[in-house]
Amino acid sequence: MATSAWMHGNTAMRLTEGLVSVLKEHRPEYLSEVLANYREHGVFSSQGASDVAGLVGFSNAKLSSSKTRFEGLCLLSVLVKDSSSDLFQQHCLSWLRSLQQVIQSQAPPQTIQLAVNILKDLLQYSCQLAELAREVGLNSILGILTSLLGLKTECELAAMEGMKACMIYYPRACGSLKNKLGAYFLSKMDNTSRKTQEVACQGYGHLPCLGGLADRSLGTGRAEGWTNQIQCLLASANGILAQIYQGSETDEAVQYRGPGVELPFPYLDQTDPLLFLQLQHRYTAVCLAIKHTFRADPASAVHLPVRPILNLVCRALAVNSKSINLTAEGSLRLLVLPSVHISTLEVLAELIT
Repeated sequence: MATSAWMHGNTAMRLTEGLVSVLKEHRPEYLSEVLANYREHGVFSSQGASDVAGLVGFSNAKLSSSKTRFEGLCLLSVLVKDSSSDLFQQHCLSWLRSLQQVIQSQAPPQTIQLAVNILKDLLQYSCQLAELAREVGLNSILGILTSLLGLKTECELAAMEGMKACMIYYPRACGSLKNKLGAYFLSKMDNTSRKTQEVACQGYGHLPCLGGLADRSLGTGRAEGWTNQIQCLLASANGILAQIYQGSETDEAVQYRGPGVELPFPYLDQTDPLLFLQLQHRYTAVCLAIKHTFRADPASAVHLPVRPILNLVCRALAVNSKSINLTAEGSLRLLVLPSVHISTLEVLAELIT
């Protein structure tokens, strides 16, 4: 920060006004670079308390108007990253309220994405400060989650990223919305966008970690919830395999007989010419969800159902091109076979890891 020595209140404000004039052009391709240049001046870290208060007020004023909200968010992103610990603790709750208002306003997707990026930083930093974390958990998380759940479809990726951040940094506070979050992520796991599907599966994988050390509504702890989710995903994977492999498996094929219940995915039209592609896509989603559940930390010892997982792997890999009758729908079964094998092997690799 070579220029920080000569920075003073008036210069800092002028520099900030220059930044805002650039931001008004709404050229997102330059956003990252211009904010990095602004931060290099050390505008916030080099100022006195009164000057910083002025910059905070300037940012708040920009946030309060829909016409200047985007500029305000850009300034807030720098404030969150560069403010002192005292300043952060002083303003964190009000910043979270401002972000929630932006999300509720149904602003353009670009603005919502920026608000969610700032939200992720706020949650990450605040959860490390015990007293502040308690206030955020009690007063902010449920409202933010509710606002994210209400976002329009074109903002679904940003919404899920925000939900996931709440679940990672404030798992206990998210517990009462666990069922709604689960239903939302499940509804997005069939999405044809691989990025959206991946984030939905990541969010689904974190569900067993929510609600504290014990989930009183179900009478089971995190460990039992984690294992139960794996079993339900295994039941779903086996159910999908049975549809894809119908007529191609031998009598010795290993069937799933565990305690899991198949997930309530939306109904697929069995007469749809693209049914096998839809089943393949759904199988990929379930395998991704298994992988991300493996990676989630339930903060307690868990029982890993190794045998049912290996049974799934063996069942999926037992069918090959020689097993499939190429008449009727056989060619479509053969078409999706490599993807089914790859998704299954990724589960096996994650199990070994």
